[in-house]
Amino acid sequence: MQDGLTKSSDVVGLHLTGRDGVRLGAVREIFVDLVSGLIEFLIIEPAGGLLGGSGKFHPVPWEAVRFDRIGRSFQAEISKDELKGAPSYDREQLANESYGWPELANRYFSGATQSKQK
Repeated sequence: MQDGLTKSSDVVGLHLTGRDGVRLGAVREIFVDLVSGLIEFLIIEPAGGLLGGSGKFHPVPWEAVRFDRIGRSFQAEISKDELKGAPSYDREQLANESYGWPELANRYFSGATQSKQK
């Protein structure tokens, strides 16, 4: 992956790590706002789990992550338990905004990151 511009296929599969470098999961999809052209969410499949996971995915707002060039992963200031408590959805629900997942995910992660800054 080069600095700056990159292909979405190079991002899918990268890890999300939390506090203390704990692996939280892997990027499975990227949601882009087609009007603004900005990335809005990374869709994370949680790490661990038996037989390929639960089929649930966590939408993590772009503002809640940063890219670590050295570690070649995304980082978020949350714990594994906080990610477990985050809103999660199956693929069908993620494909339909009427579930309200963008708003719920933004609300959850803005509260999680704000409480850590205090």
